Amino acid sequence: MENNFELLLEEISLEKQNEKKCEKPYIYSDKIVKKVQNVLNDIDNNHNHSWAIEMYDRNRENMNSIALYYRGKKIKYKDMFERAYMYAKSLKKLGFSKENEIPICITNTPEFVYLLLAVSFIGAKANIVGDWFNKDYLIKILNETKSNVMFIDDISYEKIKDSIDNSNIKDLVCFSLTDSFIINQDNIKTNPYQQIDSNYHDISNNVNKVKRKHKGTTYNINEFESLGFDYSGKVVENVDLNDAFSITYTSGTTLPGYPKGVIQSNRSYITLSRFKESDVSGMPTMKNMSVLAHIPTYTHMELSCAISDTLYCGCTLALEPFYNKDFFPYSLVINKPNFVPASTGFWCNLCKLLNFDEFWKNVDMPYLMLPTVTGEGLSIGEEKFLNFTSRKHKFGVDKLPFPLSPVTFSIGGGTTESSGIFVTLFKSLQEKKLNYLIRKETLGLTPHKFSEIEVLNEDGDYCKVNEPGLLVAINPCEMIGYTDSELNKQTHIVDSIGREWLNLGTYSYKDRTGRIKMKGRMGNYIKLSNGENVPYYLIEDSILLDTKNVMSCSVVNTLDDNLVCHIELQPYKQKSEKQILKGIISRINNSFNHEIKNRLYFRIRNNEESFPLDPSGKRSLSTLINTGIDEKTLSFSELENNCLEEKATIKIKRK
Repeated sequence: MENNFELLLEEISLEKQNEKKCEKPYIYSDKIVKKVQNVLNDIDNNHNHSWAIEMYDRNRENMNSIALYYRGKKIKYKDMFERAYMYAKSLKKLGFSKENEIPICITNTPEFVYLLLAVSFIGAKANIVGDWFNKDYLIKILNETKSNVMFIDDISYEKIKDSIDNSNIKDLVCFSLTDSFIINQDNIKTNPYQQIDSNYHDISNNVNKVKRKHKGTTYNINEFESLGFDYSGKVVENVDLNDAFSITYTSGTTLPGYPKGVIQSNRSYITLSRFKESDVSGMPTMKNMSVLAHIPTYTHMELSCAISDTLYCGCTLALEPFYNKDFFPYSLVINKPNFVPASTGFWCNLCKLLNFDEFWKNVDMPYLMLPTVTGEGLSIGEEKFLNFTSRKHKFGVDKLPFPLSPVTFSIGGGTTESSGIFVTLFKSLQEKKLNYLIRKETLGLTPHKFSEIEVLNEDGDYCKVNEPGLLVAINPCEMIGYTDSELNKQTHIVDSIGREWLNLGTYSYKDRTGRIKMKGRMGNYIKLSNGENVPYYLIEDSILLDTKNVMSCSVVNTLDDNLVCHIELQPYKQKSEKQILKGIISRINNSFNHEIKNRLYFRIRNNEESFPLDPSGKRSLSTLINTGIDEKTLSFSELENNCLEEKATIKIKRK
């Protein structure tokens, strides 16, 4: 016991020494730097082609493996590439050529994957939009593509019909969600999960309805494919790594309905997928994994983390056309994926159902080996609840000899602009290291080795340990730029020694080990009368110190300039609500001055209502901002008085 204590003291002492030394994170050894450079050189010298060619070359010996899984139907790599090549011929017949921009609004179906490959084969750009975009904004996007043909699915058409009718789009290629259903012995398309789907969504073929409503020509899947039968010209174009391949969109949390368009190159997808391989990343191989593709297709995260990485590694892509937190549990049961990137809101909702819903609480998910949080951070309290649920419902036992403990819930990816520079699978397992347990801290984000990241202060100097500043990056996968040229004037920042970095626009800080902690948007701070800026995350972190009882917290500045702390308590909290709030009051009193406390309000969100979500699946801060102060919101002083009243009552009872 004494020896163990001495080792503990030695480790803490070493950590303090490291804290003094740490000023720049991730100084890799010469061996790692050389290895990374060799991989990047190989991509330049031997992979200077389109994304589709890369996927094809990677799977030359894998053609009989299952590439796509869709509502019970298994599609081999050979069949996927054949359909994609036919689509490419049809695109050429329609007049599309290299560098053309092709507008697409299709959910996760096999037809979307075929079309994406086809667009890449001919060297065009896929401009993938969402059906929730602002009507006028969508008209602007469609017109700027300079295309008179749009590709759409029959579910999305009704939602954006007005935008199409008021744009330059003349003709449609309309796919149905039923196009790839299994054909039974009676030559009828069937969906083995019809009963589940019908409770949430209309999954019938609505293409003929679209044909009747749309003024121009509408091609169904057979008519579109037949266009290319007699095309005899050049199909596959010579494409450079740096040529643009996709236009995807950010989550739109800054300005709902107007997400920023981001242009990515072939290099971005190919490099990201290469660095996911175990020989470079040091992470376990993805081979023989099934990956769920359910995040909206207009996001770079879906194209890179789900579609590109999966096909690159020769795995199976389980396609889910419906993106809905309430349907998400059914999607897992239908597709049985091993690796699932999803938002915090989706995972928390699933775990609540598995714990408290009469239908779900006896359902285990042994296939679910790698549940990963994408798009936003995960609090320690949320991770505790998710880990508890994962053990209880035997996540991963099909692939492992025991339930994941702890499960691999972690944030993966990064921002759209920097093209997913972070990878942190097995984050929880790493957090079991002694120094993190002692200090009750979370492990920071781990960047891919091709990325260099830093935290800069307003003068462009490197921030010291725990000093909040601007997260910046240099990496070969960053975006070509925004579609809005005005935004490109603000994309980069030069540090104090003249180096240019991509501005990621988020608060971050380095911990004593040099790891990066992302902490929300740079504009999210309180400006005090003395000129000091206090970031919202400092208040959130103070509230979240009690992870046994507090699951999550978001601080927003309402339209009337008040700060509301939206708090969700742990479903299995160990104290009463009033006891938990007393602890929060005490921590706020010890950490913040009256100027901040006078502006603070508190709103406890019960587990049933949870947090509202944006269409992207991320927490909807705009909804919280617009909600402002309601009848369930208390000011700091009201909350404190309630706690004092409780103390007085307790004293009377003791007498």
